[in-house]
Amino acid sequence: MTTASGYGSEGYGYIDGEYVSMSEMRLPVTDLGFQLADMCYDALHVHEGRFFRMNDHLDRFEHAIAERRYDTLGLDRDDFAEILMACVGRSGLRNSMVNIVATRGSPESGHKDLRSCRNRLMVWALPYYSVVSEEETKNGCDIVVADTIRIPPEAVDPTIKNYGRLDFVRALFEAYDKEARYAVLLDGEGNVTEGRGWNIFALDSGHLISPDEGVLQGITRRTVVELAEKLNIEAKLEKLLVDRMRGAEEIFLTSTAGGIVPVKSIDGKSVGDGNVGPVTQRLTDMYWELHEDDAYTTPVEYN
Repeated sequence: MTTASGYGSEGYGYIDGEYVSMSEMRLPVTDLGFQLADMCYDALHVHEGRFFRMNDHLDRFEHAIAERRYDTLGLDRDDFAEILMACVGRSGLRNSMVNIVATRGSPESGHKDLRSCRNRLMVWALPYYSVVSEEETKNGCDIVVADTIRIPPEAVDPTIKNYGRLDFVRALFEAYDKEARYAVLLDGEGNVTEGRGWNIFALDSGHLISPDEGVLQGITRRTVVELAEKLNIEAKLEKLLVDRMRGAEEIFLTSTAGGIVPVKSIDGKSVGDGNVGPVTQRLTDMYWELHEDDAYTTPVEYN
């Protein structure tokens, strides 16, 4: 049950074929999405009444469903789009974060044969929120490099969004213990991966670099690569050693929940002069300008 105020107190959802208020959203405890984290999801945002890059998010979600072998949903891409639209439309929210989730569903018996489950779809639209505070979005956030390593992609495919995030949980408590709020994780070889809910970019010698392995292929990350090309800045997806990141001229995070977020320090050491860098600022401006472009946006059909 949602609380009277706070996260999840506003908005509208869909579950088991019905549209309901957020307070009525219920997942059975027998659903293996809860018991085994056997699920996948995608997160979209609505800005001033328009979905941003909706088709790209649906492409990724369809891929995730296929990889998870959720073949009993009984819904297709057009249905997903219709439900997303309806949740936002019923909520009346002009700026919203919208999650679409598929779970394995509940098994027929305690043996928990995955093949016996009826897959479940849930969607909910909440007021828009960011992975960082409004002040940090404007002036930069502080991050730490966690000792906890990212779950290897050979074990869990990071290109499929999921809620199996205990590595991030452990890393965040490392950050809290250092009086920080955000942590980036490395892989077993000391390469930078990502944080909870965001990709990361480093500007080094005029080149933008974002990790290419062990990470989600973020939609905002893709947008930044496209925008960088327009600025004649080479943006490369490749291995990023932690020492190279520490010496970067600028660093920023990318997320559907927040857009482009400057990083002002790592482990207490300033990035550059500690202010928002010119490349980060220019990309941020261009990113939000795209939200007025019909080629990137889909208008919500409000009831």
